[in-house]
Amino acid sequence: MDSKPAMKASTAIAPAGVVAGPAPLSGWYKIYALAVLMGVNLFNYMDRSILSVLIEPIKAEFQATDTQMGILTGLAFALFYAICGFPIARLADRGFRVRVISWALAIWSAMTVLSGMTGAYWQMLLARMGVGVGEAGGNPPSQALLAEYFPLEQRARAIAFFIAGASIGTFLGTFLAGYIGQEYGWRWAFIILGAPGLAFALLVRFTLKEPPLRPKVGAEDSALHSGSMWEATRHLFKGRAFTHIMIAIGLLWFGNVGAGQWHAPFLQRSHDLSLKEVGVLLSLLAIPGLLSVIWGGFLADHMSKRNPIWLIYVPLISQIISLPFLLGFYFAPTWQLAITSIAIAAFFSGAFGGVLLAGIQGIVGPHARALAAAIMMFVSNLIGLGLGPFVTGIISDLLYPMLGQESLRWALIIMKIMPLLALLHLWLASKTFVQELRDGHKLQTEPLPAVAVAKAPDPNKPPE
Repeated sequence: MDSKPAMKASTAIAPAGVVAGPAPLSGWYKIYALAVLMGVNLFNYMDRSILSVLIEPIKAEFQATDTQMGILTGLAFALFYAICGFPIARLADRGFRVRVISWALAIWSAMTVLSGMTGAYWQMLLARMGVGVGEAGGNPPSQALLAEYFPLEQRARAIAFFIAGASIGTFLGTFLAGYIGQEYGWRWAFIILGAPGLAFALLVRFTLKEPPLRPKVGAEDSALHSGSMWEATRHLFKGRAFTHIMIAIGLLWFGNVGAGQWHAPFLQRSHDLSLKEVGVLLSLLAIPGLLSVIWGGFLADHMSKRNPIWLIYVPLISQIISLPFLLGFYFAPTWQLAITSIAIAAFFSGAFGGVLLAGIQGIVGPHARALAAAIMMFVSNLIGLGLGPFVTGIISDLLYPMLGQESLRWALIIMKIMPLLALLHLWLASKTFVQELRDGHKLQTEPLPAVAVAKAPDPNKPPE
């Protein structure tokens, strides 16, 4: 009679916040690991932001059109970035996350350096494809590691700090690319900024620990872990909230992040700013973006203790506030007003990233976390970062005969239709999010706030 309870206790999975395995990670090590992964994301966004600042000199040297530069800044990178993310994520979900991250960082850093050595448009195109292949292995495994290191009540903050690395990387990439590009030429910007990532890849490989995968706890979790990539992907999209969140992320990246690749040329054409001035001004926008990610994560963690629905409401409300200021950036008559408006927009719009990622990691099982992040990466980058700059370039070229240099301004304004549609899908996601979060945690051991786990009353049980 006593042996069964003893056996059950001995096989219990570690409590929330403790990584399953013989040696739980200390709090200080988790902070260190978060800092390292934040550094990985810094290099990720620093390397990808270099090209957006240098569009004009590269376009002039290669005699390219806006459409061709849209392919270079978006589709060439995002297509390989998105597609390669799926097999890499499945590899990471089987317990190879640290090795995948380190190799990926080394590959995209090397390809960034090679971008500065290209002598023709097609060579730059191939180099950008290589950067996309490498960066496909950075974000999803990093998110999966963070979801193992930190419990639900700390996860939005942890992922917010991770994403803050993107803001810092964007700041460094745009500022230094603008300065180096004007002083020493655009090629040296790629070489100087790409090389440090090779050394950081060694730090990742030999100092980050690989947490053991949690045991499978049911048939559904086993299917996600053992099934094919397509079976697991199809299973995740059965969730309505998951599907609507993915659509919303794609639309937001398409209309905001993808189109934002053209902000440097827009300021140069419409406000007559130099390459160095554009680099400085756009790099400063990383500061409100950084603050937005952090306050969004803390607010979502605080509010979700009462009701997890705030993991949807925080990004939804922040996007509603930011949209008028985004439009103000394009309509402003002076560059001073334009920068002020886009800075306010950045302070609110950046809150969606870390919060939605934390929500996604909550509604999937522990053996599909990197896959879920790869799906998000596919949607946001292929649709958003890939097609966004490409479509913006096409619209600009089509409007040029009528509007001249102002064609890019109106192309960017037209692109703001997409964030409006994203708001609708976030609202639809809120309808089923809490239930899907509850279902996802049946595969885990972490407690949810009472509102998320409350059971429906038994109709056969008489009232007390």
